[in-house]
Amino acid sequence: MAKMLSFDLSVARFANRIKQSIGRVLSPLCKVITFSGDGGITFIGISLLLVFFRTTRQAGLVSLLAMAIGTVIANAIVKPLVGRKRPFRTTISLFYKFWVDAGVLPAGGYSFPSGHTTAAMSFAAALFLCLPGGWVWLAFLIPIAMGFTRIYFGVHYATDVLAGMVLGLLCTLLGLFIFHRLLLWDAFADWANSASIV
Repeated sequence: MAKMLSFDLSVARFANRIKQSIGRVLSPLCKVITFSGDGGITFIGISLLLVFFRTTRQAGLVSLLAMAIGTVIANAIVKPLVGRKRPFRTTISLFYKFWVDAGVLPAGGYSFPSGHTTAAMSFAAALFLCLPGGWVWLAFLIPIAMGFTRIYFGVHYATDVLAGMVLGLLCTLLGLFIFHRLLLWDAFADWANSASIV
């Protein structure tokens, strides 16, 4: 536990140093990124758009499945079970200072794992696994950027973010498995491979 906290503090210090050096330029961009993950709305919207096109439908459906699974596991099971408080809840800690320095971004509920990062990784992994092309690995920059902003604003520990990445990837693999099982149902397979979603 002490080693984990030491790691979390080291990463938080690193993010705070970045904030001190280029925060004036970086903070607005980080806010856009972190707010885009609120409720997973951005990722859900893009995934729904992907469902409209046959060539990207699998990616959209797997992403939606993964995010739904991740939301249930992270928010309804793991967070209450672990019960880890947000880094800024201890007002005498350096984490609280970093949170104040970054602008006192509000965040409720428990901290572990990061729901924003779970959703971002679910979305990115679905793109990587379901879309062709050598460029798709760039999708993993999405959860990396999202996770960084959560640490940058002091609302998550680094280990919350890493756990969110692992959970998001596992949920995507489960979503992909469910998708392939659904393909055994002829009606679903016909719909999934049709030119139109209606």
